[in-house]
Amino acid sequence: MTTAIEDANDLVRAAVATRRERQAAGKPHEEWYDVSMPVTEPMPEVAKAEEMQHVEWDRLADGPYIEHLLEQHRLRGDGITHEQPTTSQRFLDLLDEMRRLHESKSADYGSETDPLANIRQGAEFVGIEPWRGCMVRIADKVQRLRTYCRTGRLVHEGVRDTLLDLSAYSLLAIVLFDEGNVDG
Repeated sequence: MTTAIEDANDLVRAAVATRRERQAAGKPHEEWYDVSMPVTEPMPEVAKAEEMQHVEWDRLADGPYIEHLLEQHRLRGDGITHEQPTTSQRFLDLLDEMRRLHESKSADYGSETDPLANIRQGAEFVGIEPWRGCMVRIADKVQRLRTYCRTGRLVHEGVRDTLLDLSAYSLLAIVLFDEGNVDG
């Protein structure tokens, strides 16, 4: 005779095995778990540990629940096999900061229909592909960092801002390169 806890552990083990298989197969994280199974939630604390209350709902239609799970996954890893080290969380925080920076700069430099209009127009002006235009801007940022390494100071923009811009231009170069090379 099995207990509810053993049954729940079996479900967790099956979910982990499924996640590992789907992760190894390169599936996006949204497809790592089978969300078609019924959810087992503990009853109020007054219930015995083995008594479980089964709650069925369409989790795919429950957007806030899915968003909560994705946020928990982003913040803490999957919570089953490991926790993300603090440095990984800091990296993710920087990606969020870069997203906000990109959105605000796109509003300033882009057009209503193209957030990368300034890069495309600059590249067109000198007759090069847009991703190569990003490379020119990357070279400018690297030169700024060389100046800082040589002199220990920068007049207009700090090292941190320069590194964020360098990262952003690298990602933009990938976006523009991929656009121009849709065949691979």
